[in-house]
Amino acid sequence: MMTSKINAAFVHSSPHSPLLFGFSNPNTRQTLNLLQSIPSSLLPEDNKIDSILPVIEKMNSVALNIPLENSMDSTKSVEKSMIYEDKCVINGMPFSLASTLNVPSEQTERRQNHDYPVEVIGHRGSLYSALENTSKSFIEAARAGADGVELDVFLLKCGTLVVFHGSGGDEEPGLLHQYCKVEGSILDYTAVEARNLLTFNKNYAEFGCGPDKITHPGDPDHYCYVETLEEVLKNLRDHPDVPSNFSIKIELKGPGTAFPAIQLVRKLNMTHRCHYSSFDHSRIAEVRELDPSAITGALFADDIPEDFVERSIAAGATEVHLKYDTCTSDRIRKIHSVGLRSMAWLRGPIGMKEDVTSKYFDVGNEDEMMYDVLLRSGVQSICGNRPEVIVKVVESHGRRINWTADSNFDEEKKSDDWSLILP
Repeated sequence: MMTSKINAAFVHSSPHSPLLFGFSNPNTRQTLNLLQSIPSSLLPEDNKIDSILPVIEKMNSVALNIPLENSMDSTKSVEKSMIYEDKCVINGMPFSLASTLNVPSEQTERRQNHDYPVEVIGHRGSLYSALENTSKSFIEAARAGADGVELDVFLLKCGTLVVFHGSGGDEEPGLLHQYCKVEGSILDYTAVEARNLLTFNKNYAEFGCGPDKITHPGDPDHYCYVETLEEVLKNLRDHPDVPSNFSIKIELKGPGTAFPAIQLVRKLNMTHRCHYSSFDHSRIAEVRELDPSAITGALFADDIPEDFVERSIAAGATEVHLKYDTCTSDRIRKIHSVGLRSMAWLRGPIGMKEDVTSKYFDVGNEDEMMYDVLLRSGVQSICGNRPEVIVKVVESHGRRINWTADSNFDEEKKSDDWSLILP
């Protein structure tokens, strides 16, 4: 059990006892050791920590036993009284990722024989090391030890595929206002226009790498630019720091992306390394029709339908990609029971910061504890923003993929070998 840092909401409640709680805010590092009776009627409906704190203060009877400025020291004394495996619930709402996913304890996990290798995927590369969705970011992920990367593609009006995410969510992806401080969508541009006219908003919080890695004194505007998928694939294919078995998960963001993506991958002779995914499952079905041997992932966001496995199979998916906090152990077992692979994907930096601030207090922002919880769900791949941390945790569990163990490694065998490691 990892106990180096406790960022937990520990709550015990029963019909005959007051609500008792203590928690620490992982982002402000202000540890509160509180013991206070609060009537349920006074708790805010949203159950967010930012809403609960004012309620506590208004009661005017809270004992703040630990100075806020001494929060790191106080954590050591608090952690003995806070139980990591407990259900963290306030007024019926979970404040624990572990309880949300219903994951087993580490001891139970070992008995369940979760000893298969876990694939480490860099979400948009290694976006805290370099600007997301750029060759630099993908290469940094490879250097961090990731087994592959995930990237996002759009088909522009000139017929060229570019690697870009944009704001607007999965309902309306590719918007430019926050990413580039201009109105419109990436779909309004040709590839040449996107490269020459669009500059990244270096102060946008979603860009975890920070402004210094987005601009450059010699070329402040286009040190980082919107790259074509062909540029990216060639860079990953030819770079000496990227292993020949490094996988590339291509998320088909915009319309019309399936056919040209497969066509380009075939032209570059990279079929064995490129996988395809989409929230629009009709694109997955199109990929399956064009390339029956392709590895494909059906993406799901927050609202997971009861028949999500059946929908994935109907679309021709070989993998199911769930948002990290929907990867319950039951769902993961259901995915594996029909011979599909599972992957947990994490939100971008803004979303992850929001989650650990307002939802989950047993883990930090993509720290070792968060990835440890995800591993215990039984998921087979993790697509996160900090691949170096995922690698460390996976290695600590002894579950790293070792494709080079076979001296006669055949790249074409990689997709076939997945069936050998299903639980």
